[in-house]
Amino acid sequence: MTTPSQDSPLAMHTLGHSGLFVSELCLGTMTFGGGDDMWGKIGKLQQRDADELVELALANGINFIDTANVYSGGNSEAILGQTLKNLNVPREDIVLATKVLGPMGEGPNHRGASRGHILTQCKASLKRLQTDYIDLYQIHGFDPATPITETLEALNTLVQHGHVHHIGLSNWAAWQVMKAVGIAEARRLCPIVSLQAYYTLVGRDLEREIIPMLQSEDIGLMVWSPLAGGYLSGKYEGPDASGQNRRTQFDFPPVNHERGSQVIATMREIAVGKELDGKPVSAAQIALAWLLHQRAVSSVIVGAKRADQLLDNIHAARIRLSEGELTALDNVSRLPAEYPGWMIERQGEYRAHMNQ
Repeated sequence: MTTPSQDSPLAMHTLGHSGLFVSELCLGTMTFGGGDDMWGKIGKLQQRDADELVELALANGINFIDTANVYSGGNSEAILGQTLKNLNVPREDIVLATKVLGPMGEGPNHRGASRGHILTQCKASLKRLQTDYIDLYQIHGFDPATPITETLEALNTLVQHGHVHHIGLSNWAAWQVMKAVGIAEARRLCPIVSLQAYYTLVGRDLEREIIPMLQSEDIGLMVWSPLAGGYLSGKYEGPDASGQNRRTQFDFPPVNHERGSQVIATMREIAVGKELDGKPVSAAQIALAWLLHQRAVSSVIVGAKRADQLLDNIHAARIRLSEGELTALDNVSRLPAEYPGWMIERQGEYRAHMNQ
């Protein structure tokens, strides 16, 4: 029987305003089950390798695992479900999250956030995951063809039936999340507890509107692609960069390379002289550590193809950045000021001190 370690350096956070505790690092499973397709460019881990990675994650204090029905056409969920069975993991000891939205067949009704698609796909995910319930069920993106009310009422039905415990969103704009929050409150539907979004030192866009909204509404933030598709590892910048890498095949998420080069240079400077267990700290670990220092972040999703990669990601949680180091990273990666942000800040200056 495998259970999450109780002697781990990983912190536990409540997810938004829920009573659900999740580890500050979450194991992402997009690398599970890929074949000779787009998913294969991300990862092709099959059952044995997946078993080893999940066991390693649990042994190091991760209790939170994220997947999606669309990953490898359902293979990621199926492999994860079998892994949990193979490892004999007590169901109540892990927090299992999956998502729904993407196409799972031909035709317009095999995709989206409609009531029919959500209910059908939740049943399919439960079967693949070999579980009776999903701790966190997330809408993978915004569906412009389905009213938000229909989506929320379908999710509420799943919660009432016990198939889902908590609901979340992913890749929604701030106004869309707030509209959903208002509808849920007005109709007394199950509340939204989390948003899964892209956030990195080279992708701080959500600081303009999304993070202030999340903090205002006490909604948790789960971060996907914390290394910007591997870019923040630094291996794609500099004289030793290889022309054969994941980003040459799958250039995602988009990166401003001029700003990114400065960010990587600063991360490398900060990493100099730092060690963990006798090994030099990497640029990638500095990037993860920066995210874990951000108050709005509930959990950072880390994926891996190998055990050493996963361990390096987990060890990043032990890095403590000084105020000076955080300031240096902020200065080199800060977003340019945009309206109305700069005007709100200017006009609020004479009132902000009154709340301190």
